[in-house]
Amino acid sequence: MFHRSLSLNDTQFKAMAREARILEQDERGIKVMRLPGGDMFKVFRVRNRLSAARIYSYARRFCRNARRLQKLDIPTVAIKQLFQLEGPAETAVLYAPLAGETLRDLLSLRALTPAEAEQLGIFIASLHRHGVHFRSLHLGNIVSGTDGRLGLIDIADMSIYPWSLWCTTRCRSFTHLHRYPDQIRQLGEASWQCIEAAYFAHAGLHPACESRLRRHLQRISVFTAG
Repeated sequence: MFHRSLSLNDTQFKAMAREARILEQDERGIKVMRLPGGDMFKVFRVRNRLSAARIYSYARRFCRNARRLQKLDIPTVAIKQLFQLEGPAETAVLYAPLAGETLRDLLSLRALTPAEAEQLGIFIASLHRHGVHFRSLHLGNIVSGTDGRLGLIDIADMSIYPWSLWCTTRCRSFTHLHRYPDQIRQLGEASWQCIEAAYFAHAGLHPACESRLRRHLQRISVFTAG
């Protein structure tokens, strides 16, 4: 599904934008907009002239990753259509958003409960067991769904392997998460300890990998004594 893209010319794009709510834009133009019916329209622009994305676009990666996550029963967005825009190396995807609120937004209102922190640790362990290396892993891209499950959004930058993640890749995954130290601090040390405990209880790691990952988490921890 979604191997064929539809052409969308500049006039059609501008007409769509006039009816939409612009959520993200930069000096190159609109990046994300919400259409009147609630669907999302996300634009991908390639900056590097030598990028591989000129051959296999970020929009196609986004669609491919959505399909793969759905096969793994990991909640994510529902793809509706892939588009080719007029600009050079400009593509877009139309999708139904994942219903719920991001953990980042949830934390702006209240702290996570111990059960929610445990759920997050189990969720990350499940991603790693399923071979999902999400390079944009942070609380703004994890959604607490209306069905009570956790899911992923903004999924273009992702690799999904047919094996569980290697120990080195698990370390990198947690490093990605810690690129947003303010989010980790907002979780609080007690919640983070609960997340780690749930992760290790469900990750199924070899003792050597578990020891290595625990040492890595200690090194990158934002919670320091004193």
